[in-house]
Amino acid sequence: MKSLSLVAQGKLKITERDIPKLSGDKSLVKLKDVGVCSSDIHRSFGGGAYFYPLVMGHEATGVVEKSSSSEFSKGQQVVIFPLKPCFKCKNCKKESFQTCSNYGYYGSREDGAYQEYLIVNNWNLLKVPRKINSEDAALTEPTAIMVHVMNILMEDLGKKKAMVASGAIIGGGFLSMILGKLLLFKGLTNFSIFDRNNFKIKFAKIRNIYVKHSKELDKRNSLNAYDWVVEASGDPKSVKKSIEICKPGGLIILMSNISSEVTIPADIFSSILRKEITIKGSWNSSFSHIQKNDWKETIKLFKNGFKPSDFISHRVDLNEVPETLKRLYLHKTRKKQFQAIKALIKF
Repeated sequence: MKSLSLVAQGKLKITERDIPKLSGDKSLVKLKDVGVCSSDIHRSFGGGAYFYPLVMGHEATGVVEKSSSSEFSKGQQVVIFPLKPCFKCKNCKKESFQTCSNYGYYGSREDGAYQEYLIVNNWNLLKVPRKINSEDAALTEPTAIMVHVMNILMEDLGKKKAMVASGAIIGGGFLSMILGKLLLFKGLTNFSIFDRNNFKIKFAKIRNIYVKHSKELDKRNSLNAYDWVVEASGDPKSVKKSIEICKPGGLIILMSNISSEVTIPADIFSSILRKEITIKGSWNSSFSHIQKNDWKETIKLFKNGFKPSDFISHRVDLNEVPETLKRLYLHKTRKKQFQAIKALIKF
């Protein structure tokens, strides 16, 4: 099988490997569609890998080739929950697996889905109805992460208040577009998305997601203007801006890995106290085979017509991934433009 390994910082190599043999309570999954996550840019070129060589890829769908469980038949479409809980810590005991204190992770802490086949723990697999498009299924993981953000918002504000509360999403990338579409899907309309990239603004508009230019947030009438703010850009300056534009008693959700150190001036820090703002973090999603959770809710949304694949801008094969990641990195570091929203690997 073909496999793409990150062998050193900035160096990716296609290799031929034997298809792994099945053992234990696991399944052999033949990968079909795999998302390229922005975190893979940092792993590839920003020194963010735990080890080398590493096969990245954690947004994945495929079909079962073989399984140790009678629950999964050959050809069954599945998605992979990439986080591997320890099942021993206090948070795991509460089935809050996304806050596990000693987790593994397909595609970062161990090999993932940038290859044709992957052995996956049966617990980490979720069946996907055949009526759901494979491209949408591959984007279950990022969509579920945005479902998690939406659920934090709804739970903290209350459903009635959330329907009328004013909101701002800072950053207009793929995840923000997904979140915007989710909120509209739920009937929330009183929010704005902000970004400085005109390509993103135009790309979103064609798909009925309206993104305003970030310069609008610098206007005086933006101060204390929003009941809730989601910081989705990873820019340290946007954390400060989130505090400035949040109303007294408002909610801020931080969901992006920050690009550098955050410094909050004393007067801005003081306003957190004086405005009694609630700040919450969100980095992953809830998953369970028993309880209600973000992944099951996401699959239900797909059944009802929600399509994150609308926001794919580039479809590539495995051979094109090294160059795609390099171009994404050069754009992210403002060295060379490469206008993209979301890349998907097609096997």
